[in-house]
Amino acid sequence: MNRQKLIHDVEILPPELQQQVFDFVDFLKKQQALGNKKRKVGEYKGRIHLADDFDAPLGDDFWLGES
Repeated sequence: MNRQKLIHDVEILPPELQQQVFDFVDFLKKQQALGNKKRKVGEYKGRIHLADDFDAPLGDDFWLGES
């Protein structure tokens, strides 16, 4: 892809869309950095906690927005 055309295409966008382009580029850079990192089995052991009642039914007050 032609860099000058890409720069021109971004420059003619309104500022809010330019921000979306920059945000997307940032997302892609972070995704690429994560892709280079190998995950290890058990690396989050002890870091995640689920409540004992995690799968218990929620009461009516939750569903009615009263809590």
